[in-house]
Amino acid sequence: MDELMASHIGAFMLGQLTISLSEDEAVLAGPGPCPIDTEVVATPEAIREWVRIDALGRYRPLSGARTLRPNWHATFATLAALDEAIEAVYPLAQAHIAAWDEGTLRVVGLDEVLARQTGRYRSAASLSQEGRDLASSLLCAGCVRVPVWRRDYPAAGEIPCPEPCSVLVSYCREAVSWEEEHPAPRAIDPLVPFAAFEQPGNALRETYLYLPGVPL
Repeated sequence: MDELMASHIGAFMLGQLTISLSEDEAVLAGPGPCPIDTEVVATPEAIREWVRIDALGRYRPLSGARTLRPNWHATFATLAALDEAIEAVYPLAQAHIAAWDEGTLRVVGLDEVLARQTGRYRSAASLSQEGRDLASSLLCAGCVRVPVWRRDYPAAGEIPCPEPCSVLVSYCREAVSWEEEHPAPRAIDPLVPFAAFEQPGNALRETYLYLPGVPL
């Protein structure tokens, strides 16, 4: 028995994960109201492979996206093994929580991130302020990480996000072309990959184009 684990008996949420600690084991469970029906091998490699795709078989480029497959669990004998599994699902989440609590988390805003882009992503810096606000609102709303770089404030146990991710940069890059070309929104196709922003039917593309208030 892991003595440290025994001193933390109980259950708590982290993102879409439920973590349950008992005297004998730690159980990491994915989302879903149904009974757990899939046991995943309790190794970081197996967990990382499991969370790479969503329930529709699409690659998950955003680790914090609220698209974890439902109804699965993995069981661990030590807190160290559990921590490695959590890291596989939400990289740096525990480090960012600790740094935020200590007041040492370095925060970088979207303007700075877009300004430093080069190559094919350089054009993302031309996105209007309205476009930046909308793109970040839409993408971050579907992520478990709290964008402290947008001055959002995480509650206890939530995962702070210190800097815009590469997925948001890619989204902003495509939004520049939408401001220039004025495409009409299409019907959302749930089979289009999450980050295929250039493809008609992508949920984030069509939501962005449908919402008013952006200079399209």
